Amino acid sequence: MSTAALNGTAPRGAVSRVGRPRALDARGPLPDPSTISGHVSMAGRVLQRVGTAVVAETLKVDRSDVHVTADDDAGHLAFRVTTPVRIPVLGDAMSMPEGGVVAVVRSLQDTVSQRVREITGRTVSRVDVTISGSSIQRTGRVS
Repeated sequence: MSTAALNGTAPRGAVSRVGRPRALDARGPLPDPSTISGHVSMAGRVLQRVGTAVVAETLKVDRSDVHVTADDDAGHLAFRVTTPVRIPVLGDAMSMPEGGVVAVVRSLQDTVSQRVREITGRTVSRVDVTISGSSIQRTGRVS
């Protein structure tokens, strides 16, 4: 391979040592992301905020009402969530999902685990949920 290719001045469209086209920008080829050394870490506060956002969005409650802590669980994430849930007005045509509040919480656990993994790349081993209250989910006009 030429010296120009080794020092990053190879012409546009140059081929890397493994036969793949190299990504280029105005300064020359970009490093292959799979070969970059280093460590990536996220502060616990970031993980808590991601968890809070996922819970609030999923349950349609205010973020300020949701409290999330993230802890290490043998290399994975363990979340503790305290949140209110929204329930429909009793007697409205709307009804709770089959399984009631427990089903809502089980669905929340799955959603938190999947969304946090998608957003952060970290595996969630457990999501413990404590229901702190309920708010009435009103639909239609208020008289």
